[in-house]
Formats: sequence, structure tokens, C-alpha cells
Amino acid sequence: MIACSLIDLTNQISGRLIGEDRLVDVVFTDTRRHSNDIEEGASLFVALRGPNFDGNDYISDISGTVSAVVVDRECDITVPQIVVENTRLALARIAHLNRQRSKAEFIAVTGSSGKTTVKEMIAAILSNIGRSYATRGNLNNDIGVPLSILEIDSTIEYAVLELGANHQGEIAFTSHITEPKVALVNNVSEAHLQGFGDINGVARAKAEIYASLTEDGIAVVNADDSFYDFFLQQITTESLSFSVKNTADVYATNIISREEQKYSFTINYNEQQQVIHLPLIGEHNVSNALAAATCCIAIGVSLKDIEKGLSKSPIVSGRLVMNHLDNATVVIDDTYNANVSSVIAAINLLAQYKAPKILILGDMGELGQHARKYHEQVGLHAKACGIDRLYTCGALTEFTQRSFSNDSDILDGNNKEFHFSDQLSLIKKLKQDQEANKGAAILVKGSRSAQMEIVVSALIDSSEISATSNEPQELRGIASRQEGQ
Repeated sequence: MIACSLIDLTNQISGRLIGEDRLVDVVFTDTRRHSNDIEEGASLFVALRGPNFDGNDYISDISGTVSAVVVDRECDITVPQIVVENTRLALARIAHLNRQRSKAEFIAVTGSSGKTTVKEMIAAILSNIGRSYATRGNLNNDIGVPLSILEIDSTIEYAVLELGANHQGEIAFTSHITEPKVALVNNVSEAHLQGFGDINGVARAKAEIYASLTEDGIAVVNADDSFYDFFLQQITTESLSFSVKNTADVYATNIISREEQKYSFTINYNEQQQVIHLPLIGEHNVSNALAAATCCIAIGVSLKDIEKGLSKSPIVSGRLVMNHLDNATVVIDDTYNANVSSVIAAINLLAQYKAPKILILGDMGELGQHARKYHEQVGLHAKACGIDRLYTCGALTEFTQRSFSNDSDILDGNNKEFHFSDQLSLIKKLKQDQEANKGAAILVKGSRSAQMEIVVSALIDSSEISATSNEPQELRGIASRQEGQ
């Protein structure tokens, strides 16, 4: 955070200051982070409330180690306190003040899938041209975004923020705090339908990001998305489009599959061309790379610097992380999250491997009233793509298994042995079948709530020999997390 006085903060958040004025330059909401991670500095603790916690309860414990606190009720402490009606809203307002005082170029990214990968790609590009900041992990909600903005100090030249949502208005809230110079909706698909109602609701929610662009801002739009025309109607600033299928402001040609389904392509912009070699697997990452490149073009980054950054795009843990076993089996960890489009993309990737091709799928969450239909849809797609075996776990993937096996009732059918209501039974079956020892290509996926990374760990543990990876230690997905325990 850029150092700020308590008086200025009090005015910003419409609070009441009790105690002396002083400067603060660190804001935190988690007492565990304060004790473990925050170095010496003038720290401000914001006491948030939640369904199962109340930050005000910890004030007396930390009051001797912080410079000041923001609370929603007056406390008997010696350090200065700012009393407000709503500490959650106060956190957002403090972040907004920090954003307004920052001279960095802000890029905001949202979308139904790929937004974390795109964020990391943009960060890899920007790190070559200046001091940059990117959202850590997936701190992309109405608490995570303010906390991310509050990590930006006066030395940061570029900031890329990931904005997520599971209900209408959430992106409007976080994008207002962010005030981006560049904003991107990477794509729209069937995700979080429980909160949005239908895919049109998803599109309306994602479009909220464009409303908070600065006056000289640039909207980056996916010309391949079915809501492209809808987004153009919402945009009141300059825009740049990108496409892997058609001519757009930024577009790809000469898309070529290399070893292990890593892709190369030529990026085209304004009669300029640059060959890009991606270190990530999957053809869908060509679109992600174009999205990241277009965001950087919008702030004047050269194609050469874009190529340099994209060539070093980091592997995101749980997103198509390759775990190679010495017996020629590959376990692909894609367990970070799942929605219909990302599962279909994963199936398309798995289909390119030699048999046996094995898909292990957990439930896709938050799909609302049409959850059964979407789970059936991915089962039919897996069948059409020639996937050899499908193992499913959860309540909803029973319908995936039924459509994959053409079985009207999986509970009474011949494929009952491939669907499980719990992970323990699934893992027991996988070990019994020795799937990790057959030279297979195994892809594991599911929504965050399904915790399918446990299955990845079990597959690697049950193999006859250990997993290896060409990725850096900290990026080796489940295998690396096991080694660190």
C-alpha cells in the first residue's frame, strides 16, 4: 500500500477516528498472516465479519502489534481505531483510495474460464518491461480484489487484477474499485449458473467490467465468443478484438501442435507478425495467449516483448499439469476447477493421446437447474471423442457416466463399477485396476468443491515408480505439493 494517514483514510471511509493520526502502509484482515508474513511496517488491521467469524474478537490479541485498526464497534484498546458501520465496505474504499493514488497501468481480467492463466500470461509479459504486480492465486472476489490492490505500492508500474463473480453486481463492485485502463472478458460459458440464472445472466455479469474503464480505457473483446456483439453494444470506450478463427484486430495464423500438445502460432497485429512458442499444453491456450497479448498491446507493449513473456508463461498448479511416470503413463492434473467449456477443452486435449485414454471426472458445481443436462453433455462429448474409459465420482457425474455408456440407469447397468459416490471407493477401484501402471494418458478434472487433486495424489502414489516433471519444482501440481508436506 502507498503510505496514507489515518485522517485521510477516515475521510475516505466515512469513519470516526479515535486516537492520534499516523501513517500506515500495510493493510491486512487475517491475524494469521500478520503473525507469519507481514514484515515490520505500519500495519492497519480491518476487522471483517463473516458467517463463522468476527474479526473484532481478535482486536485485543493483536492491538499491541499493529499501528491501527478499523472496527464496526468501539474497542477498549490503546492504538488508534477507525469506527465504521461496515468494515467490508471500508476495506473496499481504502483499496479504491490506493488505486486512485497509484500511477500504475491497471489491467482487469474476467471470464468463465482461463482468466487465471491469462492473468499469469500478462504478468509474464509485463515483468519484462517494468515492475509489475499480479493477483496472487485466485483472490478475485469482493474481499480478495481490495486486498490485492492494497498490495500495490508506489513502485509498481503495471498491475493485472483477476475479477471473479458468482452473482450479479460482484464484478461491478470490484471493477469500480480497480478502475482499469484495460479490461477483458476472456469468454462466457456455463459457469456459476446457480447465481446467474442462465448463460445470458453470465454475460451480463461479465460485461460489468467494461463499465468501470477509465475515460481513455480500452476494452479487449473475444471475437470468437458468442456474446461478442453483445459486449460491443455495452462498450463506450475504444476496443480491441482478438480471434483464433477469423480476422480481428489481433489474430492468430499458422497454429501448429508441437510435442506434448504444446502449440506455436503467429500473432498478427497492425501488419506486424511474431511467432509465439507456448510452453503450456492445449490448443485453447492459443486463445488465452491472444487475449493476454491484446491486453498488453493496448498499453503499448511490442510484439517482441510479448513473445518473450509468453515463451515463459508459468504453469498454474492444477491446470493441465503433466505428471510423467517412468512406465510411460502420464497423469494430467486439471483439478483446479471445472465448468462445461473447460471440461470439453480437457476432453479434446485427452483425445489427442494414444490409447488408453482415461478421464476421471468429479462433479461440476453451481450449474443450477440444468446441471443434469450439462453433465450428460460432457459424457456424450467424451464418448464422441473416443475416450476409452470414464471414471466418475459424485452425485451429478452419474448422469455423465450414463450418457457416456448409453446406460439408462447406471445403478443397474454393466458400467456400475465406473461410477462412485465417494472418492475413497473411486481410488480403491483405480488402484485395483492399476490404471497408473498401464502406459495410459489419464486426465483428472472436477470443480474446486470436488477436490479431485486427492485422486491425482493417489494415482501417483499407487504407480510402481514415482512421478517426474519438466516443470519447476513450485509448479509441479500435486506431485510437488506432496513432496513439500
